[in-house]
Amino acid sequence: MDSADGGLTVLEGAILGVVTVLLAALLLHALAPPPGPPAGLVYSALEETGGCLMVSGNVYGYALASGSVDGADLWCDHPDQSRMGSISCTVSLFIGDMGSVDMSRTTVEIATRDGTERLARTAEAPVRPGNWTIVRTGHIVPFRQADDDILLEPGEQFDLLVYPSRPLVPGEWFRISITPPGGVPLTVERTVPPRTTPVMDLS
Repeated sequence: MDSADGGLTVLEGAILGVVTVLLAALLLHALAPPPGPPAGLVYSALEETGGCLMVSGNVYGYALASGSVDGADLWCDHPDQSRMGSISCTVSLFIGDMGSVDMSRTTVEIATRDGTERLARTAEAPVRPGNWTIVRTGHIVPFRQADDDILLEPGEQFDLLVYPSRPLVPGEWFRISITPPGGVPLTVERTVPPRTTPVMDLS
């Protein structure tokens, strides 16, 4: 219906109002800053680390000796089959964790009755006491391989060898702490068997 005085009808006013709202929304969208990467504490934590590591499979101990242990060459100046010299375990991310762990920035410590020792990561062979190393990398999916880097990513498994400065005696308790950067420490607590053998299942 036309207005008698040449003004807007109710319908024309409603249409004009809708158009005004749409134009304002488009203008606000055009002036908004471009979207950036996701932010926030949770996202930052996932970007920094996979958050939580877990042990995949068994934990093994090895009598103090030179030679090859679990695929790694070890250096030992005083072999002693009655004491345990090194420990191996396989670590991976929790299922569903989409982060990653930079193993070059991961700290490994071993606590014993004498205190706590922080071990240095090494890629040299033979491995000397006071160090830890990545023995091999693998993937939980058959026929898939881990990347060539030392980022522990979803689906990957890293075999670690821990070689403390002091060998452990039968019956001795110890705790290994593997701490990713900004993540939750993975602790592995075990006791050396009463009788040591060349290879010991500590699980």
